[in-house]
Amino acid sequence: MKTITGVCIIIVGILLISGLFVSGIFTKEQAPIPPVHVSILAINDFHGHLSAGQQLNNRSAGSAAILASDLKSAMHASNATFTILALVGDTIGASPRNTSLLMDEPTILFFNEFANSDCASGTDAKHSRCNVIAIPGNHEFNRGTGELLRMTYGGNGNTMIPHVVDPYSGSLADTLCANVVWKENKTPILPPYTIREVDGVPMAFIGAVTRETTTLELPLNIESVEFINESETINRYVTELQRQGVHAFVILLHEGANQEVPYDGPTRPGGNVTGPVGSVVSCLDPDVDVVLAAHWHRFTNAYLKNAGGNDVLVTQAPSYGMAYVDVDLRIDQQSGDIIEKSATIVPVYADPASGAAPDPETEVFIGDVERGVSRMTSEVIATLTTNITRTPNPAGESALGDLVADSQRTVMNADVAFVTSGPGTGSLHADLARGNISWNDLEAVLPSDTSMAADYGGWYSRPRVATRELSGNQIKKILERQWEEPLPGENLSVSGLTYSWDPSQPTGIRVTGIRVNGSPLDANATYSAAMNYYMAYGMGDYAPAWDWNVTVTIGPSDIDALIAYIRSLPAPLDVTTEGRVRIAA
Repeated sequence: MKTITGVCIIIVGILLISGLFVSGIFTKEQAPIPPVHVSILAINDFHGHLSAGQQLNNRSAGSAAILASDLKSAMHASNATFTILALVGDTIGASPRNTSLLMDEPTILFFNEFANSDCASGTDAKHSRCNVIAIPGNHEFNRGTGELLRMTYGGNGNTMIPHVVDPYSGSLADTLCANVVWKENKTPILPPYTIREVDGVPMAFIGAVTRETTTLELPLNIESVEFINESETINRYVTELQRQGVHAFVILLHEGANQEVPYDGPTRPGGNVTGPVGSVVSCLDPDVDVVLAAHWHRFTNAYLKNAGGNDVLVTQAPSYGMAYVDVDLRIDQQSGDIIEKSATIVPVYADPASGAAPDPETEVFIGDVERGVSRMTSEVIATLTTNITRTPNPAGESALGDLVADSQRTVMNADVAFVTSGPGTGSLHADLARGNISWNDLEAVLPSDTSMAADYGGWYSRPRVATRELSGNQIKKILERQWEEPLPGENLSVSGLTYSWDPSQPTGIRVTGIRVNGSPLDANATYSAAMNYYMAYGMGDYAPAWDWNVTVTIGPSDIDALIAYIRSLPAPLDVTTEGRVRIAA
């Protein structure tokens, strides 16, 4: 009996211990699993603003050195499992002079500072853990798709500039775009999405750019690509990724939004958000939780509904590096869904009150950029034996006007060319003095793209040279315009033709004879004419009437055309007025 009793006691003990052990396991398994914490710092519409000079809320704000200091501090202070820097388009393009002259390479190199060791450049780069993700905006297409890809993947291409990093290394960011495809085969020009696994939980980032790019960009720059519906494209890739087990989606969307009343702190419910981003969000898959917006340069931090009626965090910071978005996400480890999402718009103040200190490494880098610009702009292009001026002779012709007109006709291989010279806003602005002339001297001669720069943050832009077809009658009308009322504020310089005019004749019939390349003008013939591209599109005092059926071919910038032409001439350079315009005897 004792033996049986002892065995029973042992069995009961084992069962009790086992029960406690099983109970312990059960209790442990039921303990809540903490969500994955992800932080995203988002910059939109930086537009190459490396230097100081911006104002936000009547305070000094921005500059690469201050922005770098703030971003590095935010990254260091973050307690998130993974922190990502997101560049939501228009990072380059429409830029100030110091980065635009260097083809916006300095801006890309600046943001490379924040990339971790898992980021790489080149078409074969793998980015499974890269912490910088980017998309193009409409302005990344300003120099064409070929240049967009060079900026992304690296190489010097055909550029003739000083490179701060030589050869140019390309972007270290994982650059995405789902809704821009090659016309030839309908495949995306860039990877449409990328996946990051954080603590074993996958999250997807999908990129898209506004279809409005087709109306904002020169046709030449986007002739090989198509811009397709943003929400439909995003949803197609969401479905594809859901089949792979992904349920956390962040969309980088270069499309606009505006919220009427900015505020400090985390995202608040409500708020009136306007702009096309709303219509895109309303069509997005119910699984989409976050849209990083751009394009309108304005404060946005709100929840909008997707196609499933679920809240989507939609957020955008002011432009030019004057602020960034700090997004805080929690992802459920079991479902893979984003269960918490909030954002704060963080100003990047640069005044003493902010206590901001510039990042030393970035200050050194900016110095390298400035020296590169100085090397470019001080380069001697030619040596002049005499002054070349805008001063007109009695017939109204000037040597400098002839030189610029010749350069544009030559670079475009056109029959004739028209250039305005004189005191007007679109005219030549300075003379060339005898001796060495540099890039800076030629830039001072040519008008800037003031119609664009004045309205869009002071960005640097050079007018492009273009050609369009004109009839002989249209050429005569352009020449006659010089004496019509109201009198144009600009003189007209020509290349490829000669003409005479009679001041005693009534306005409208003063031109008495025109020859094109030595032959009499045929009123009904068609001629190719080079001119500033605004004039080609029907703008300015001398512009021919615009016709949508006319094809305009866009060429290089006016300064590139002038430099190339001057370099093709015998040295030292001696330009004299050739007698293209004569007063009839």
